[in-house]
Amino acid sequence: MEVIGRVSGRRSWSDAEKLEILAEAFRPGVRVRDVIARREVSSSL
Repeated sequence: MEVIGRVSGRRSWSDAEKLEILAEAFRPGVRVRDVIARREVSSSL
């Protein structure tokens, strides 16, 4: 079995992606931690 790891390095987000993430995070009842986990965003950002 071959395990493919995540590519290291900084992720570059387009303006459209940033807006999508923010819109998702600000929806009523949504937890920001769930959004960042789903989108693989570092919580330190």
